[in-house]
Amino acid sequence: MTQPPLPSEAELLLLRALWEHPNATVQHVHEWITAAGKDVSYTTVLTQLQRMHRKGLVTRSRAGKQHQYRAAVDRSATETALVERLSDTVFAGSALRLALKALGTDQPSLEELDELERWIAEQKDNR
Repeated sequence: MTQPPLPSEAELLLLRALWEHPNATVQHVHEWITAAGKDVSYTTVLTQLQRMHRKGLVTRSRAGKQHQYRAAVDRSATETALVERLSDTVFAGSALRLALKALGTDQPSLEELDELERWIAEQKDNR
């Protein structure tokens, strides 16, 4: 079986809703998206979920008169593939340049800096 395509930005928004709330109805996904500040109609969400189902990005099952949707793609694997695509297309394959650019645009917390230091120490220990 072939892998589903990488999701678009709009599809990622719906997948985030489904990763956080598996087996959600269109109504639940629509409510989640509007609560996140996006002005999207119910019918747009329905149409997008139907297209994503055809692409293999989501699965659906019947629950009475409604369909329940679930992400068919793993969140971690999708994030990894998207980072790899961004690294390849924008940063000439350099994950380090990508990470440094991402870190340079944010003010990390002390906890995040500690986590980064632990990760660097682990990388050094694995050499």
